[in-house]
Order: sequence, then structure tokens, then C-alpha cells
Amino acid sequence: MTTQVQQQQSSLYSQDSTELQKRCQKLLDILRSSQTESQIQNAVQEAPRIEQELNQAVSRKRRDDEEKKRKAELEKQEFELQEIERQVSQISPAHATKFDSSGRVALQQAIASVKSAIASGNPETVRAPLANAIETVQRHANLVAQRLADWRQRQAQAEQALGEVRDMIAGLKADVVVMRWHGHSVAELETQAQTAVQAITAEQFEVPGNILAAAKTREQQIVSEANAEQIQADQRDYIANSIAQTLQDMGFIVSAPEAEYSEHPKTAIILKAATASGKGISVSVPVDGEVWYSVDGYPKSTQAAVGGGNAAVCDEAEQVLTEMHTALEAEFGVKMSAISWEGKDPDRELRKADELPNSDEQQSRGGMR
Repeated sequence: MTTQVQQQQSSLYSQDSTELQKRCQKLLDILRSSQTESQIQNAVQEAPRIEQELNQAVSRKRRDDEEKKRKAELEKQEFELQEIERQVSQISPAHATKFDSSGRVALQQAIASVKSAIASGNPETVRAPLANAIETVQRHANLVAQRLADWRQRQAQAEQALGEVRDMIAGLKADVVVMRWHGHSVAELETQAQTAVQAITAEQFEVPGNILAAAKTREQQIVSEANAEQIQADQRDYIANSIAQTLQDMGFIVSAPEAEYSEHPKTAIILKAATASGKGISVSVPVDGEVWYSVDGYPKSTQAAVGGGNAAVCDEAEQVLTEMHTALEAEFGVKMSAISWEGKDPDRELRKADELPNSDEQQSRGGMR
């Protein structure tokens, strides 16, 4: 019996082991000191009781050990649940709803399943729900993080596109030529920039990029058209100033050039010139097209035209303008076409229209009314 107690010692509490060994030793002492068969029989009856208590002590410790293991596993599972909830708390609810709302719901259901299983007290029933919850929270966290990163990247790209549009507009507004001829187009780009701002607010992040691409094309058109129109305007101003200088050299008193419509940069330039005798010439120099003259004080008549009919004649005015054309070409390189007016007999032209000039020459057509 003592041997049995010693063999089961690791399966016993120390106090049970000590108590059982004492009883075994006492039984041995009684057996050794017994003098009669009756004393031996009485002592032997103690052995089954010791064995029974040994088995009970082993069972008691085994049950206690299993309970400790159960509680330890439950505690570990509860810790794992706390870790899952900690991870969930680190995910912004707004981001979770925005980027993985279904995953958030699935995670909440998984956590509830784990809590219910833990409440049952059986670690075995917790294992599967806990593993599912761990997998679900990791998947949810990864998906929210990835989608948030993508969202922020697209937002940054949209804001960069908006910044480029604004820089483009600032550059155009700093260009005097562009603002003179295409201020309305720059205003349209500003409207597009405001549309890009609204798109970013609405999280339509692809819109600013599209606006930027279109704005780049439009910017090239605006600059090209503005430069071309400015060249035409410079040509108009050069012709107008050349005519004014030539008329002055011819003895006319010339007023300062004026815009026909001051609010329109593409307007014609008007010159008024007069002689001391009261004869006057008004000149209209457009950005594009014919130069028009209006004469006053010069004699006009009607004569028979070659081939029949009548023709308007204003030889003196025509001669003055022809002289001016000759001087313009000689002094300023401005090559004008032949003078013409309504009712003029083409066979009486004093000067035929010249061919188109080279690219470095100025040209306008002359007309008189």
C-alpha cells in the first residue's frame, strides 16, 4: 500500500500524500505488533479504506487540475477576445463604415459569437468562433487600411491636379497679352477650377484630373490665339501710326489715334486728318480686313464710264491717297492695295493692286467711302 501511495505521489496533493503515507505506516506498525489473528484481521480491514481514499485523492486532484486547465484556457481566450476588441478600437468607426461596412458587421457578429461561447464556460466551444474572429478582424483591418490608403492617394492626386490648374490660371492672369484678348477664357478656367474644388468635396477625385487635361489643351489654344491676335493688333497699330506719320509729313494735321470701341481690344483704330484749307480724311484701320477712308472737302463728280454708264470720280482725293500709299511703302514698308470705292470705273484706276507682300511686310487694302 505504501508503494501505491508513493507511485501516485505526483497525482496527489502533498497533504493527501503525507496523510495517506502516515496511515500506511500506522497499518504496518499495527501488523508488526499484532499478536493474534484477530488483531491482524482488524488491521487488514484498514487497507481497502486507504486504497479508496487514495483513489478519491487522485481523482480530486485530477479534477482540480482539469478545472485549472479549463480556467486557464478560458482566461487565454478572454485575453484573445480583448486583443480583438483592442484592434477594433484602433480602427476609426467612420473609416470602417466608409471602406468596409459589411466587414464591420461581420466582425461584430464574430465577436458576439466568441462572447457567447466564453459564457458557456467550455473552452472547446470557444476555439472555432475565436479563430474566426481573429481572421475576421485581420481581414477587416487590412481592407480598411488598403482602401483608406487608396482613397488618400486619389485625394492627393486630385488636389495636385487642382493646384496645377490654379497655377496655370495664375500664369495666364499674369500674361498681359492673354488677359487682353482672352480674359473671358481665363474666367472660364476659373469656373472649371471651382468645379474641381466641388468635385474633391464630393470625392469625385477623377474630375480634377480630367479638368486639368482639358485645361492644358485650352491653355495652349488661349496663348496661341492671344499671341496671334496681338500680332494682328500690333500690325493694325503700326499701320495706323504709319498712316498718321505719313499724313503729317504731307501737311495734314492729324488727331491722336483713337479706338472705335474702347471696350473691345479688337476694334478698329480711327484717325482724323485735315488740311489748313479744310479738306479732311478719316481713316479706319481694323485688326483684320480693309483700311477704309472717308474724305471731306474734295471735289466729286460723275463721268461717263468706259463701256457705258456713269462712274463716280474723285481724282484729287485719289491722288492724295495714292501719294500716301507710295510714301507708306517707301518709308514704313506698308504695302497697300489699290484704292477703290463704290461706283468707281476700274479702267480709271490710278494704281493697280499690288501682289501680297512677303511675310516681313505690312499690308492692308484701301477703300474710300
